Amino acid sequence: MSLLLKKTTAVLLILPALVAAAPGQSFRAGAKASAKAKDQVDEVERLLERHVLAQGGVAIFRVKTRVTRGRVELSTSPLPGNFESYEKAPHMEMGIINTPIGQFISATDGVSRWRQAPWGAATTGVGLGGGESLLREAAKGKGGFKFRNAFAASRLKGRAKIDGRDMIVLAATPKGHKPTIMYFDAETYLLRKQEPDRVAGGWGGIPLKAIYIDSYATVDGVKLPALFRIVTDEYTMTFRVTEVRHNVLIEDALFRSPEGK
Repeated sequence: MSLLLKKTTAVLLILPALVAAAPGQSFRAGAKASAKAKDQVDEVERLLERHVLAQGGVAIFRVKTRVTRGRVELSTSPLPGNFESYEKAPHMEMGIINTPIGQFISATDGVSRWRQAPWGAATTGVGLGGGESLLREAAKGKGGFKFRNAFAASRLKGRAKIDGRDMIVLAATPKGHKPTIMYFDAETYLLRKQEPDRVAGGWGGIPLKAIYIDSYATVDGVKLPALFRIVTDEYTMTFRVTEVRHNVLIEDALFRSPEGK
């Protein structure tokens, strides 16, 4: 497998979750939490409530399907490609990257995940949802909608600067996912950067340094990433969204493995 094939396959693990709607996050606190720990829980909950409101609030939940298309550029190649993403509530996702050397696909029908590369190999495994699956987790449990229901653990890490702007830093472990660190704009509450929490073992062997969301666009009342970059030690992959359509007909069969497993 060439280096470009490996790079593209790794990016496909990230793409569907990145272009999903609001990522619901949460915090786990013990039954005997101190007053300080309770304050931490409340602060995380407030941060993520503001984040969802910044992305569109109730408008997010009106989206049943989404189709996203755009251009992709690799810093180590002069030849551009394009990408597509398909999402269908409550748990179906597909990410496609078309490159000069072929097409790469990663998808889940909500039960199993499969991937396909130009050489035709397809694999199956446990399906993992993206941002909207975390919102569904947040709606579960006692006490109504709580972001803490969606996370195995989370904590605030203080402040940082990105391009001169103040960021609120959150370390979190979504249920079923690896630990990650997220940077939210302290003024807009939109997500600007995400990186593996390597100290906590985040994101395994994916050769990733960080994901930067450089700009957002509003579609049907929902703010979505319009320009984002996936940065590694060796290359940068830039995604430019050119089209987003909501609530269009998408057949369930699209998300199923071509091998029928």
